[in-house]
Amino acid sequence: MTSRPLRMAADGEMSAYAARHTTPSSPALRAIATSTRAWSDHAELMIDELEGQLLKLLVGSCAARRVLEVGTFAGYSAVAMAEALPSDGHIDTLELSAEHAAKAVEHIEMVGESERITVHEGIALDSLAALTGPYDLAFIDADKSAYPAYYEAIVPLMRPGGLIVADNVLRHGRVLEAETEDPSVTGMREFNDRAASDARVDAVMLTVRDGITLIRLRD
Repeated sequence: MTSRPLRMAADGEMSAYAARHTTPSSPALRAIATSTRAWSDHAELMIDELEGQLLKLLVGSCAARRVLEVGTFAGYSAVAMAEALPSDGHIDTLELSAEHAAKAVEHIEMVGESERITVHEGIALDSLAALTGPYDLAFIDADKSAYPAYYEAIVPLMRPGGLIVADNVLRHGRVLEAETEDPSVTGMREFNDRAASDARVDAVMLTVRDGITLIRLRD
């Protein structure tokens, strides 16, 4: 029997191993990642290469043409998904911060994806209320306390069979803390409970990176 210490390899080592056994990201994505790290002291807000490749694969696998993203940051995830879109595909990505939105637009223009990605600056729930579906895939990676509200606003915008991808659903394990009053944790727990019990969808939580939940709208 394999010992517990061998099964519990360090997260960093496992992530590096997974990255080495994943198709490498494009030069465009590597350029955005490099630029983001040079620009921001909070580059950890950007998804990593492994998750970017996962999003790209999911967009391609469900033959998505219309994609919705909540939480643009510097544009890395939007460009990763755009790389899997057909020529007539489009992404609407929502960003609260004017600084982040401007940097995302800069990166999107830098890699030639301006025609297929629109950055909507402002409060996400206001932007969601102004958008019209149906969307084939949605990616949520923004204010964690607002995930329940984002979810309820996004579900009606999805096509039957569409896929919602939610990031950071484990909050570095803090969802297991029973006594915490941190709204980013309590909001995430509420979202996790809601997605798992929602009769409109089928949901699977994965322990990839900081936790990713895949949610498919029932036909």
